[in-house]
Amino acid sequence: MADKHYDINYLQNSRRLLVSLKEASYNYFEKINTGTIIDLGCGAGKDVIELAKIIGSGARVIGVDHDPVMVNQGKEDAKELDNVEFVLSEAYPLPFENESIAGLRTERVIQHLKEPQKVSDDIYRILKPGSPFVIIETDWHSLTFYTEFVDVQQKVNAYLTDAKINNGFAARKLTAYLTQSKFTDIKLNIHPFILNTLEDANQYLWVEKMVQEAAENGYITKQEQAQFIAALQQADENGYFACSINLVVASCVK
Repeated sequence: MADKHYDINYLQNSRRLLVSLKEASYNYFEKINTGTIIDLGCGAGKDVIELAKIIGSGARVIGVDHDPVMVNQGKEDAKELDNVEFVLSEAYPLPFENESIAGLRTERVIQHLKEPQKVSDDIYRILKPGSPFVIIETDWHSLTFYTEFVDVQQKVNAYLTDAKINNGFAARKLTAYLTQSKFTDIKLNIHPFILNTLEDANQYLWVEKMVQEAAENGYITKQEQAQFIAALQQADENGYFACSINLVVASCVK
């Protein structure tokens, strides 16, 4: 998995924004009452814990992450739950036997992978026939700010999709990955999220930080950075700030 540009605080903040979408993703697994469900790229394990509460004690949930800090936090938070386990592992190869897993969920992970098709194929390998696979992914190219500086916006998006994120167009490629891995019953749903304050945009999307990085990496000039941030601040002060981004949910079955 790639070097991260997030931390536990970022994951907790974004969780507040995505709570309804997360809860909807759990529904794909609620009828699984035996076997093992994996949350791949589980971070600090909040989704692992919620899934474990939904499915009950007959099945178990394993959180998989490559960050020992995240895994240790998950173990601490879930120590009272008997049907939860955490495994320190990269996304490829996955340390599970062929056709041994009853379901798998992954959220905002594919965008970080340098070889996403290998991971998709490996997930197919470990899932039992008929098992669900659910992906939540960010469509970074859909990030939109309503200012006059459309050209700067396009350059910032190019920085995000071409440089900042390993696989910046992952959300748009999900169905291709799943098709090549031979998954069936593929469904795709788009969920737009709208933020109406610059504070929320900075908290959930690190907007000003990303614009600063785009300038530091030569995607925009310092003058363009200043103009763009000033326009966002003015919109915020005057009550018409608007920012939107799409989250994509892909579901399928082995």
